[in-house]
Amino acid sequence: MTSTVIPSLLIYNLFLVVDFLLLPETFLLAVFCHLAVVTPLLLLTGFVARGEPPLLVRETLAASVPLAMAAQILFIYSINIDQPAAQHYQYLVLAVMIYANVNQRLDFRFALATSLALMTCYIWILLPSAAPFASKLVGLTAIIATCYLSLNANFRMERDARHSFLRRLQDRLRREDAELAANRDPLTGLSNRYQLEKQVEALYGDGTGQDVSVGALMVDVDHFKAFNDHYGHPAGDTCLKRVAGAIAAQLRNDNDLAIRYGGEEFLILLHNASLADTVRIAERLRRTIEAFRIPHVNAADHRDVTVSVGAMAGTLGRYRISELVDAADAALYTAKRNGRNRVSPPLLADSRSLATLPISPLRPVS
Repeated sequence: MTSTVIPSLLIYNLFLVVDFLLLPETFLLAVFCHLAVVTPLLLLTGFVARGEPPLLVRETLAASVPLAMAAQILFIYSINIDQPAAQHYQYLVLAVMIYANVNQRLDFRFALATSLALMTCYIWILLPSAAPFASKLVGLTAIIATCYLSLNANFRMERDARHSFLRRLQDRLRREDAELAANRDPLTGLSNRYQLEKQVEALYGDGTGQDVSVGALMVDVDHFKAFNDHYGHPAGDTCLKRVAGAIAAQLRNDNDLAIRYGGEEFLILLHNASLADTVRIAERLRRTIEAFRIPHVNAADHRDVTVSVGAMAGTLGRYRISELVDAADAALYTAKRNGRNRVSPPLLADSRSLATLPISPLRPVS
């Protein structure tokens, strides 16, 4: 609407040439109506529209512009109606109706009300006048046809605009779904390893968090291959979903990350967490999964599904994320070697345990 204000002003006021050529006796009156009434109203409408007012205010102001233009035309026509040139002047109303419905593109409800009001005023002025019958017939036919055609165009443009918006929204949602599918593990809903690098970069890539302590937990479901072989893959998938749900429940805020790292392995990164915090969360997770009491008759050391967890924490000024993950992986290896269903280092470990955890990659046992 605001982008059409200046062009509309120029075109509308250029019609003063028509006043000068057809009805010179009322030219100054037409100039006054153009410059003192309609032009300020059009400028006001453009100014208000820039502030994004409510629909009712915006459309009412916008509709008032073509109505004021039509009122000016019909006023000049009515006081010159006995002149032959005035019968040509009246057709300017048709241009105003097209402007309202096609150029301004009023909301269809307002466009319909504006068009009916404009057409009613036109017919009310035209039919009782002393204009020739032929002029009345042409004017009546033209205004009805213009009203129908311009309203039809307005309706189609509004419908097409809505469909275009919905298509863009649909495309955006599809892109978001595709990105989510690419960044999420489809089984558990946790982030995948592809997303790990992006999330770590977003959180720690600017180098401003050198003093932030990050906790890393490597979680592995004990004897999962034996569980899958005995109970079948559907039961294995259900088991992994429950473990993933327990992991997600341990996240404290949006900066904590949970990743499905491998088949039955999960990685948790805890933002601003000390080693004591990290081990405490690991132990709570271990107990939660143990309390599920998911039967596992083929487990060599336990009769329920359990997890082993390796923990590590350190500041980013001292360790890279990859080093923390490798150290947690090494701690996981220790937990499995020491009997599984445990956290390494154990819950009573304090921050001095950092020095005892190796910062080197070790392959976990299955």
